[in-house]
Amino acid sequence: MDFSIIIPTWNRSELVDRLLESLYDERKTYSFGATEVLIIDSSEGREKETILSACKKYDATYIHGTDSVRQKRNLGIKSAKYPYIIFIDSDVRVKEGLLDNYASSYQNMPLQFKIGGILGLTVFEGPMTFWWKILSITPFVDAFSFAKKYPFHSWTIGNNVSFKKNVLEEIGMFEENLPYKLGGDDLELSYRVTKAGYMIGSAPDAVTYHSRNTWNNFSAIIDRAKRWGSMEVMICTIHPELYKLIIPKNYVIFCLALIIGGITCFITKSWIFLIGLIVWCLSINIVNYVIDGISNKFKNPIYYLLSKCIAGLYEFFRVKTSIQKKHLDVFLKGMLFNSFQIQAQLKNDAKRMGLLLLSFVLIYTCSFILVLFTKGVVI
Repeated sequence: MDFSIIIPTWNRSELVDRLLESLYDERKTYSFGATEVLIIDSSEGREKETILSACKKYDATYIHGTDSVRQKRNLGIKSAKYPYIIFIDSDVRVKEGLLDNYASSYQNMPLQFKIGGILGLTVFEGPMTFWWKILSITPFVDAFSFAKKYPFHSWTIGNNVSFKKNVLEEIGMFEENLPYKLGGDDLELSYRVTKAGYMIGSAPDAVTYHSRNTWNNFSAIIDRAKRWGSMEVMICTIHPELYKLIIPKNYVIFCLALIIGGITCFITKSWIFLIGLIVWCLSINIVNYVIDGISNKFKNPIYYLLSKCIAGLYEFFRVKTSIQKKHLDVFLKGMLFNSFQIQAQLKNDAKRMGLLLLSFVLIYTCSFILVLFTKGVVI
């Protein structure tokens, strides 16, 4: 099995050198076919020269590309001479046995499955900084461990993932006409692979170690929240079948409840309802923290709160982009990929909604009773 390894990069000469060194050792021990490494780079000046030198040192092909990661990946696909392609980000290094595990995963897939690709496992390494401790409890990093959790996938990330070249050519490769230089295109392409009738399997022993350094700052987090939240809307515009009706999220219920509380306060000339609903909102979030802690081990409450704020940023940009595109049903719809996900989402959301409504009725009733005993309130 012959592999073309495609690595898009820009101004990461030190990380590229580290990656190419790990790949060089890995390729020497791979005995089931030929390999090539294609570096698609848009660096200039000294960075470009350093990456060129690393390519010569570690037997990689250098190709100059544009700033667009999507165009770089497509250029890599067009330039690849082998039938199996592996996409690897430039800020990782590979674990020994990566190529052997990809080859065996392809060969051991059940014959009745029409396999289009294989997803490997990404493990993060590096200092556990303040920001990483927050990110680690957000959904932002979940997909990197999908290969360990699930045997097949509706979509994948763009690092440490392999596809058959003819499948990528069949579906039209990466969509280049998307906003932002990167983000969301890996999800959109891999979904088109499964939409075309292929399955994407797992190779949990094909491992890359991803540096935390490129995630460990506030601006990078904001940028990802903005890009990914906005790209969800773009992807659902391209594939409207992914946009399913969902039970409204907590913040929608909280906002509606506070509006009701405000109206009731105005009518009754009492702040009791609004105060009661604010206490209710805080109590619900405390209960969620306890439930999450029981399920996933308790986290530092400050990290937990900030992780929810980051998730809220994602939702803010999703809603903002939807409204800009006049998709006003954004509060009632979400991106869901398959029947298992839909069933699990509905089951969990139904329980959540039931508890929210029951607790809302209780707090509202208690507030109403308290108003009855408040001197001078007009009922």
